Amino acid sequence: MKIEEEINQSKFINAHTKALINILYTASRINDGMASLLKPFDLTQPQYNILRILRGKNGEPCNCGEIKKVMVDKNPDVTRICDKLIAKELITRQFNQNNRREVLLTINKNGLNVLKKIDPIMDEAILEMANLKDKDLEKLSALLDQMRAE
Repeated sequence: MKIEEEINQSKFINAHTKALINILYTASRINDGMASLLKPFDLTQPQYNILRILRGKNGEPCNCGEIKKVMVDKNPDVTRICDKLIAKELITRQFNQNNRREVLLTINKNGLNVLKKIDPIMDEAILEMANLKDKDLEKLSALLDQMRAE
């Protein structure tokens, strides 16, 4: 369905405004879908993102600053989010022996097991949401990269 029909707006000021509103609206729909998928696992999208980042470290500890650099949503309160994941017993915290102020985080077995359960659900949802051919997705990604570069 066209953005005009989705938001019941027949005309936009210009193509830039239409494209921006379309991106924001689509992102909101995707975020809502992801939130629904994560709800049964009692996870938020930033928590899920952190778990995936830590899984990608293959058991190597990582500090909050390193996590924040690669997060999709540059959430300013990574420490609070990690504290919640520690409370849920999905990640572990240890202190750097050379610098006691630096907290090192690692995904644990519980966290890996949760991601194993989520992965197939998320993979299926991504395929359903995309509704585009690979070449179109590559073109879309290139256009979004170009948009962020300007």
